[in-house]
Amino acid sequence: SSRAHPPPPVARTAHAARTGSNMAALPIASPLAHAVRGTPLSSRRTPNGLRKAWCAPKSVRARARAVSLRASVSEPAAADTAAVVTPGGDQFDWHKAWYPMSPIDFLDPLVPNKLNLLGRAMVAWRAGDGSWSVVDDSCPHRMAPLSLGYLDDKQRLTCRYHGWAFDKQGTAVEIPMSVDGNANATACASSRSCATSFPVKNEAGVLWVWPTPGADAWLEASATPVATAGHEFGELTGEWGMVELPVGYSPSLENQFDPSHAEWLHARYDATTGVRSRDENVPYAAMTRFNVVQNSMAQGGFRVEHGGYNDGNLNVAAVRTFTAPCSSRSEYTNENGRYLSAEVLYAPTTPGRCLMFTKFQAHQRTAVQGTGRGKVTTIDRVTGAIGAPIDAAFRWYMGTQTANPALVAKGLMHGVYGKGAYTLGDQDVAAMHGVEVAMENKEKDWKTSYYLPTPADAGVAGFRTWMDKHAGGGVRWSSGVKDDASKVKPLTEQLDRYDRHTKHCRHCREALNELGVLEGKLRTVANVASGTGLALGLVCGILGNEAPAVVTLCVAGLATGAAEKTRDMQVEFKTSVKSRGDPIPKLW
Repeated sequence: SSRAHPPPPVARTAHAARTGSNMAALPIASPLAHAVRGTPLSSRRTPNGLRKAWCAPKSVRARARAVSLRASVSEPAAADTAAVVTPGGDQFDWHKAWYPMSPIDFLDPLVPNKLNLLGRAMVAWRAGDGSWSVVDDSCPHRMAPLSLGYLDDKQRLTCRYHGWAFDKQGTAVEIPMSVDGNANATACASSRSCATSFPVKNEAGVLWVWPTPGADAWLEASATPVATAGHEFGELTGEWGMVELPVGYSPSLENQFDPSHAEWLHARYDATTGVRSRDENVPYAAMTRFNVVQNSMAQGGFRVEHGGYNDGNLNVAAVRTFTAPCSSRSEYTNENGRYLSAEVLYAPTTPGRCLMFTKFQAHQRTAVQGTGRGKVTTIDRVTGAIGAPIDAAFRWYMGTQTANPALVAKGLMHGVYGKGAYTLGDQDVAAMHGVEVAMENKEKDWKTSYYLPTPADAGVAGFRTWMDKHAGGGVRWSSGVKDDASKVKPLTEQLDRYDRHTKHCRHCREALNELGVLEGKLRTVANVASGTGLALGLVCGILGNEAPAVVTLCVAGLATGAAEKTRDMQVEFKTSVKSRGDPIPKLW
């Protein structure tokens, strides 16, 4: 990642991370915050980490030069309807800004990685020199998806349809069906053989993309810092989590500007009465201070300040800085100084879907993450004690007998041991989806649809005001993309985990594959042991010694049970829909 930069000239806002608890400490983000960044992959970059990423004649490429990232800050973003305001003056241009597309450690360096941004399909891959490239997911030959392709022995992106190969700048370098070398050179020299390529940055552990191609776009992009740069406290340490929410940009951002929703949406409820539990939740407190900082709202974002909202965080003060179009940086302080830092990033992928990245850094021991004090019963303790040896054996196998134990370990943290984060995310999605559908049905603006009478509502009102004033009221999608589909999504899509996270994360895909391999081995053991046990039962019954048959059949039973448990683990990576009993999970 690059060095920290001074604060940008435009104030920026960050509403609190998706709050996820009612513990005495300040609650923090509810979506998947368990993803792992790891050591950034090496890459050869131009100054400030920006690669030349377009296909143009050398005379044009020669114009490109690195410009200091101190020059300017990118501009704000908005909702999910096509914006009609022409960018200019104090209006944000959706297509002239950096967007986060993936934690670098989530990307697979050995294959093409499919991306979506502003409704435009793209593909990213790591070139032979270690740098990352991004082009349109469309081969200039017959428009087949390049994400279906592969990387050849020179790490060139190769179309699987007809074998066209492209270098890291999107230039065609090999067209196999050319009749000879001269014909190949002539075709590759044509601008029509180039894949449309975009400026790219590898910074702060994230792959960033500028969604406008061309030499001029690179010059402008090089003068614009990414949204995580320039904060007075610098970049946060720790790991990025990322999910693709099945709701649009607007409800996603609104949820972040509404921290007090955690006191109800993420609270614990009595299993018998269904009411909010008094014993398992810290008492909530009405927010008395929540305001947009005077003169902070501009095309580059805005800043809000607020106090706490439960008895555990009343002494905490927060400043949230939003840097358009994607960064929400929160700094919490108390009488002892810095308490907690949170950074949440967004990128609208397609209409009705939005990427969200999360990272947290605690500065005091009491700044913890959680969802309340859950009850631990005697049965829970007994079950845990009985299952401990089996869990130890499972961890040993996954840590020593798999093809890539390091990837698998991180994947298991996301999908199996960190599955509680999915419950928090499901709660958020249920509420946000309902808001999005209701707004679509009303066909009225937020001022008419919402009733916001309390100080706690100031963040939502501030975000909506900024969108209307500076961002044209909505996301400006790529040319040809229409935001006219219904926002209603079936419950299975709302509860989906594979599209939300697993498909984006190489750790989770690796863990999922290895769980499938382990299940196959266990079922083989169970089948062999069952057959052997039955045979031994017949023989040993005659001999009057049934012990070998009993032991073998016990092994078969254990292997069958372990295989079923392994199958259940695989489901955790795919959906929140339960595989047994009532398929709808109990979220509260």
